[in-house]
Amino acid sequence: MQEYNINKVDQKKFVISLFDMLRGNEMPVFLCVGSDKFVSDSLAPIVSELLTKKYNIPAYVYGGLDYNINATNLTQAINYIETMHPHNPIVLIDATLGESVGKVLLSKGGFCGLGKLLPLKKIGDISILGVVGKNHKNFDLNSTRLSLVVSQARFISQAVAFVTKTLFAEKNKRLCELDKISCN
Repeated sequence: MQEYNINKVDQKKFVISLFDMLRGNEMPVFLCVGSDKFVSDSLAPIVSELLTKKYNIPAYVYGGLDYNINATNLTQAINYIETMHPHNPIVLIDATLGESVGKVLLSKGGFCGLGKLLPLKKIGDISILGVVGKNHKNFDLNSTRLSLVVSQARFISQAVAFVTKTLFAEKNKRLCELDKISCN
């Protein structure tokens, strides 16, 4: 698992790592898990809003402020995604608790959530996690500062938008070369 600080230098490193993980695959599907009921759990729904409304990325994004995907409907969402996109890598975006508060974590492989309906199975082919608080039994879901969550959401969404648009452009270029058509 790679850790990134919220700054431009680390964001470039994050972009390169994510691009390397996704390159050569079908376009990724982004599964944004969280809830807008608690600041600490709102990271992924905010990322979803930025990806779909600000950056309009060329990929499927599930979950958001209007339709939260969380422990109560996660199995249904995963079943739907796996049926509709059987060959696309699933990138899980979620908030987590840990020692590295404020950092963004990137890893290949699934993530097992910390939701109230444990145990949750491992989800995704790639995980993007924002560490929003320390992992201790008395963690208050509303003790996380909104500014931290928004900073992490901007960092993640800018990077994901750049990577997906680059992947989409590469895919279109390959298609044009195969079909020998003009792609101006």
